[in-house]
Amino acid sequence: MPRSITGKPPTKRQVAAEQTRQKLLRAALENFSRRPYAAVTVGDIARSAGVAHGLLSHHFNGKENLYAEVVREISRRLRAATNITADGSTSARLRRHFTAHLNFLADHEDAALNIILRGGEATDLAWETFEAVRHEGTRSICALLDLDIDEPGLRLAMQGYAAACDEMARQWLKDGRPLPVEALVDGFMAFLAGAIRAAYGLAPAPALRQALEELDHAAPHRRDTLQA
Repeated sequence: MPRSITGKPPTKRQVAAEQTRQKLLRAALENFSRRPYAAVTVGDIARSAGVAHGLLSHHFNGKENLYAEVVREISRRLRAATNITADGSTSARLRRHFTAHLNFLADHEDAALNIILRGGEATDLAWETFEAVRHEGTRSICALLDLDIDEPGLRLAMQGYAAACDEMARQWLKDGRPLPVEALVDGFMAFLAGAIRAAYGLAPAPALRQALEELDHAAPHRRDTLQA
């Protein structure tokens, strides 16, 4: 446990409180991975964690806030597993990122289907949390391509791209993974190129053109001609 803001070691009470909080978070992640939000009760989580019901409200101010924290936690784990590396071409780095992303979803299928790919749909707070996490992911990809995600046209297009990738991954898992990961990576790359092409159509800019040419160069069999 990290030191407090005063720089002093945590007290026994603080250590115990943090341990209880982590127990509740692990129990919530396990329960929400298996069942929809509405089907999981505060009692279910408290029993799984082995703590009193009232401690959930004490540490998380209720089930809704705890669910939002679960969304943040599983998203942190996903980001850690899919960090964009610094070596190789842009397209190679993107493909490694997408491969790691899909492998994580496959390795954590229950959490993927019931939390990550449900879009935080259970509550407004969870939806806001999910959208913030998704935006952070698209911002990282745009930064790799030297694009400004805050440009309105690109932001709209990237929102569509992220939703399309999530839906493809969700159906892939639900259908028993009928295609290899590499095939879905191709799909993600095509969605990304399509989003950038759409953004270019909304507001042409040299940076968008350059990014699209770079992606098209990596997939010559799908090359499209840009309109000047």
